Amino acid sequence: MRKIQFFIFVEAMLLTMAVISILAESFSRFILLAVLVLLLIYYYFGKQRGNFLLVTASILFFLIIIGNPYVIASLLFAVVYGLIVASPYFYKENKETILIFNQDVEANQERNRWLGDLHHFHRDFCQFEDINLHRFYGKDTIHLENVIISNHDNVILVRKFFGDTKIVVPVDIAISLQANSLYGDLYFMDEEHHKLRNESISLTSSDYQKANRSVKIVLSTLVGSIEVVRK
Repeated sequence: MRKIQFFIFVEAMLLTMAVISILAESFSRFILLAVLVLLLIYYYFGKQRGNFLLVTASILFFLIIIGNPYVIASLLFAVVYGLIVASPYFYKENKETILIFNQDVEANQERNRWLGDLHHFHRDFCQFEDINLHRFYGKDTIHLENVIISNHDNVILVRKFFGDTKIVVPVDIAISLQANSLYGDLYFMDEEHHKLRNESISLTSSDYQKANRSVKIVLSTLVGSIEVVRK
């Protein structure tokens, strides 16, 4: 803060001396008066009158200001002071952060099947992994009865054009559902079914906030019914 105050004080002193020295010269006062008079003519009597004289007088007055030693000193002081203040940042070394991972990264790559009926996890007893499906047509049934589900970071994401989708969730797993469809019906556990006509809907089971284990389902279909049941 003190650096800024010092800079403003020095600049104000130099510019004040510049104004005093400019007004002390008769030629400078004459040019300044000519500029003011021509400005009045320019604004009150039309833009065409005195236009050339106004531009000429303005250029002369600008040259007088730039040629003033105090103005030159203020510009030089601003440049030098700016370099002095910014110099520590120019030579500051950038510290590199090196992250070392000892664990091996495993990649699980699968092809999307665009057509046909699919049953996911219907025979396997395994740890749950997030599901991300892209489908064009077909009926999808996702079985979670024999899947080990833990924590809350479990996501099922399905995007499809045509076809029904059914998800079977264990009774002790809380559910959050976000669905949108152009035309289809939604069946969510024991609730009355919802007709979706270019609509979006969000539903959660009553135990979702307090449950230790949960699954979040995001479904986006063009045409087709959506069913989420507990078993």
